[in-house]
Amino acid sequence: MSVRRFEGVAESLDDFGRGIIRHEGRTYFVKDLLPGERALLETDFAYGRLKEVRLIERKTESPHRVAPLCSHYPLCGGCQIMHLSYSEQLRYKREKVQALLHKFAGIDFPVRETLGMSTPSRYRNKVQKPIRLVHGRPEIGFYQEGTHRLIPALDCPAESSLSARISASVLRLIRHFRWPVYDEDRRTGLLRHLLVKTNRKEDEALVTLVVTEEFLPGRKEFARRLMEQVPEVKGVVLNINPRDTNVILGKKDVLVYGYPQVRDAIFGKTFLVSTQSFYQTNSRQIEALYGLAIEFAAASKEDVVLDAYCGTGTIGLSIADRAKAIVGVEIVPDAVRDAVRNARENGIRNARFVTADCTRYLLETKERFDVVVLDPPRKGATREFLLALLAMKPKRIVYVSCDPVTLARDLSLLKKEYQVRDVVPVDMFPHTLHVETVVSLVRNGPEAEGESPEVAHA
Repeated sequence: MSVRRFEGVAESLDDFGRGIIRHEGRTYFVKDLLPGERALLETDFAYGRLKEVRLIERKTESPHRVAPLCSHYPLCGGCQIMHLSYSEQLRYKREKVQALLHKFAGIDFPVRETLGMSTPSRYRNKVQKPIRLVHGRPEIGFYQEGTHRLIPALDCPAESSLSARISASVLRLIRHFRWPVYDEDRRTGLLRHLLVKTNRKEDEALVTLVVTEEFLPGRKEFARRLMEQVPEVKGVVLNINPRDTNVILGKKDVLVYGYPQVRDAIFGKTFLVSTQSFYQTNSRQIEALYGLAIEFAAASKEDVVLDAYCGTGTIGLSIADRAKAIVGVEIVPDAVRDAVRNARENGIRNARFVTADCTRYLLETKERFDVVVLDPPRKGATREFLLALLAMKPKRIVYVSCDPVTLARDLSLLKKEYQVRDVVPVDMFPHTLHVETVVSLVRNGPEAEGESPEVAHA
């Protein structure tokens, strides 16, 4: 193995937030290095191949470098670009979306500036924290990046203050009850994870303990004490996950005490969110994200709207007042039950929800939709779904994406029949590499020839 040292200047950041340095015909990707910064690097080569590149010393510092908010950064790996100023994070995410649309879809439509937050902290309404033994004592925290070594941390700058208080109380109580903590190597113990969901006002929270079996001695007393210590906790649930897996939640939920949902409000409507149901993690940016979806859908009282991958029905129900009818499709039964309750809670009568795989539903349905809104998981929509969507020929499509790579892949197929009218990144996860994107698509034809004010690019 040969070791070499050289100095280089970072040109830009790659998709993983690493500085890109080119030297003697090679490209190096360096963590914790910002564009314009000069650094001394050390490389290890074996058999002519690069094994590792290490940052030895930064010789210069970018004016956009800032002190991270979190004392655990970058060990825990939850945030990747906290050392970059927030205004530059927003610019980086816009450029990332623009570059990926060009690279994977051949689309060069001008991407709008990223919609950011006025205060990019305390934004998460949902946190999942592993519970593990550290030096023989139960601890709650986060895994070190790329490992399952726990970093004890009851408070994260991204989570709500209420969630941090709940974490501290839960830790005291599980130590008091002396419940056995799950050991991944031996596959023994009961406690695996703590899941906390809070609402935007931080006056309601749902606490879920992920355990290996349903019998947890003293569980009701635990719930009562927790709710006494933190009155905002409205319910305690056990999620049963006995499997040897990295998937956090099991399929079965058991209500221990209180209510099985937390209530939140979007555009004046009330939404119920349970342990298993999907709900946008950044409550303070939901209206910005969904406001774009409503604008781009441009639904009228003659339009039937499909809300695909609908979760708890938040997007569809937010559009319902403007549309003739809403049909929401979601594969998770708990989420569909919450969506039905949400419609009932808000007195919405023109929405119905179907428990089904979205691809299968679209392939088999005889219904026709004027507008389709899709908010698929990170892996994007399936090719079969997109082909069925093209065959259905809705007037407009609104694509809400959490991964610009799969978004670009899917748009490369949809662009055959649809024009991109607007692309807006939305920062739902400050200090991370993640970026949500809302795209407006209009079918080629008479409607695409003139720009509608609701969907025109500003």
